[in-house]
Amino acid sequence: MPLSNKDMLRILESTDFPKNKGRTNNLQPGQTHSESMVLGKVRQLYTSCNGKVCKVEATKNKKFPILLKAAKQFLRENTNYKFEAVTINKNQQSAKHVDKNNKGHSYIIGLGNYTGGELVFCDKNSPNYGKHNIKNRWLKFVGDTEHYNTPFKGTRYTLVYYNWN
Repeated sequence: MPLSNKDMLRILESTDFPKNKGRTNNLQPGQTHSESMVLGKVRQLYTSCNGKVCKVEATKNKKFPILLKAAKQFLRENTNYKFEAVTINKNQQSAKHVDKNNKGHSYIIGLGNYTGGELVFCDKNSPNYGKHNIKNRWLKFVGDTEHYNTPFKGTRYTLVYYNWN
């Protein structure tokens, strides 16, 4: 059965989002955490990888298996993009930042009952330069240039799919 934006939103609304104290590069000044999680594969530095970066299953995969399955299906039904990880955010107004470890293109969509929250790319040389309304709209982008989202009112979820270097 196809998974609509409304279906995915219902799943997100029923999820108890953890407080994430990592990902500090996109927190607003004074913000100590976000309500977000990474599902899929994560980049980790482990001694079992001989001190190198390796990709392992995210710890949240086991805690949120229904959400992971839905996120995979949701992307698959809307694009042919193959991803390694998805970051799912709740009410995150990200500060200007660069996605340093992402490889190639990423995909993002915003869901929820909100206004504002456009995704803005700052670099005039970026193929995504300018402001983008991602509410209920998929955007293919490259996150290796500075970007942020504008303030918003309401409840806003974003799903950001990407691959790691």
